[in-house]
Amino acid sequence: MQICRCDNVSFRYDSQPDYIFKDVTFAVHEHNRIGLIGKNGCGKSTLLDIVQKNIQPIEGSVYYMPELSIGYLPQELDLPDKTSGMQFLWNSIPRLGEIKYKIDYIDNKTPDEVSRLFSEFETHHGYDFEIKLEKIITRFGFDNEMLSRQVKTLSGGEQTRLALCRILLSDPDLLLLDEPTNHLDIQALRWLEKFLHDLDIPYILISHDRYILDACVNTILELTSEGITKYSGNYSFYKKEKELEQKRKIHIYEEQNKKIKKLKEAAKKRKKWAISHQPQTRTEGYAPVYEDLVNFAKNAMVQAKNLERRTQREIEKAESEKPFIEKKRHFQFDNSEVKSRFVLQCNKITKTFSSKTVFHNLELHVHTGERLAIIGNNGSGKSTLLKILTNHINGYDGTVTWSPQAKFGYYSQDYENLNFDNSVLQEVIKGDNTIQTFVRTVLGCLNIPDKLINQPIKTLSIGERSKVALAKLIVSESNVLVLDEPTNHLEIESRESLEQALKEYAGTVIFATHDRFLIDSIADRTIDMDHIRKECSV
Repeated sequence: MQICRCDNVSFRYDSQPDYIFKDVTFAVHEHNRIGLIGKNGCGKSTLLDIVQKNIQPIEGSVYYMPELSIGYLPQELDLPDKTSGMQFLWNSIPRLGEIKYKIDYIDNKTPDEVSRLFSEFETHHGYDFEIKLEKIITRFGFDNEMLSRQVKTLSGGEQTRLALCRILLSDPDLLLLDEPTNHLDIQALRWLEKFLHDLDIPYILISHDRYILDACVNTILELTSEGITKYSGNYSFYKKEKELEQKRKIHIYEEQNKKIKKLKEAAKKRKKWAISHQPQTRTEGYAPVYEDLVNFAKNAMVQAKNLERRTQREIEKAESEKPFIEKKRHFQFDNSEVKSRFVLQCNKITKTFSSKTVFHNLELHVHTGERLAIIGNNGSGKSTLLKILTNHINGYDGTVTWSPQAKFGYYSQDYENLNFDNSVLQEVIKGDNTIQTFVRTVLGCLNIPDKLINQPIKTLSIGERSKVALAKLIVSESNVLVLDEPTNHLEIESRESLEQALKEYAGTVIFATHDRFLIDSIADRTIDMDHIRKECSV
């Protein structure tokens, strides 16, 4: 059964002359689990806004199943202050939440007021809602302690779970999720993966997490400025199918060019024959022969011109159907050799904030050329450790010893090393105009368009700032890379470019991440900060 359908939907903002996307057509059926992908800025979130009726398309139409209920999880959660998790869930039905709040603080009410509250509670199906709420709370694994806390004090993963719990209380027919994996640690990502895998309603998911897209979707929609393309499978299927499709288009284009070449040669030969066999003078007594030659030459010239016209039609057809062959831009990290066995040695590192000990007597030794992934739940101390290693945090016990030849470059997810007043180009080249061509190539690999390179960094989006910080690191000639969540806010294509560069990098890489694909792709060794903290506390 069809849930909703977009027909030839196009959209642009009033302040912009160009369309974000055009002629988008697709349908959502009851068994669809759709992964919506595309480059940053291609309009994925805008398309979800259109589907849930927040904005109207400039052109085209959207059709819905009668009384369709849509649940929406936005990219950035706007959660209330001073509201407990339980009250947040009750407030999914505002009037019922208000009644429940009054019942919870009923001590000063008169008997008539109490009776009226419970009567209204029943009228609004409060008891049915309470049963449903208990079932969903159990399903989501919430306990009373967590639900009694203020929503703002919960971790990113807990907030995402709570928001999804509230959405399901409304019994939606269709769920829209806009990058729910942002800011989630690996434990929360695994929970979300299982939740989506077990979900029994259709959904459209925007995500750059390839594990989620492989495990949880059965349809990929790729959005571009020219429209949308459907692939009936998960992300890995999409990758293979797109490569095969590109190869087929290139093969057809090459065969068309071979055909055009043969037609050109045939037309050229026919014209040459016609010209060479035109009689120059009439021979006395050979009129029939003369007339035959004239006719043969005329026919040959007509055939040659027909072939030329056919060739031109084939050329125009080939050009109109020519596949887009994206130029594969490639970048590499420059680095100088470190000759010592260990590039880094940490002995008995202890760091405390106020009364909280982040880690105690931590030991860490990193071999030269190693790729070390640091994982752990949010709050386990990953970023703190990297800041200590790169001298961005002082006031700790223990020693951090780098090899004398080590030159580290640090990528901070807080963009601490960016001057927001500089333009993109100014910030990355740092006055060295001799590397401008290389810098432009790097920025292109990270999908930063030419129109942005002269804009101040403060005008860029979060994703674009991430790319600038990475570009700055790429050209820094470091032989050790210390990276804190380097793939956050990057679309899949940019992630793959970064992964390929890191694979070919000859230096040492120390990186903290929740990106399981990145870990599997480049890590030689993984340390779990949660395990280290437990071992250190024994």
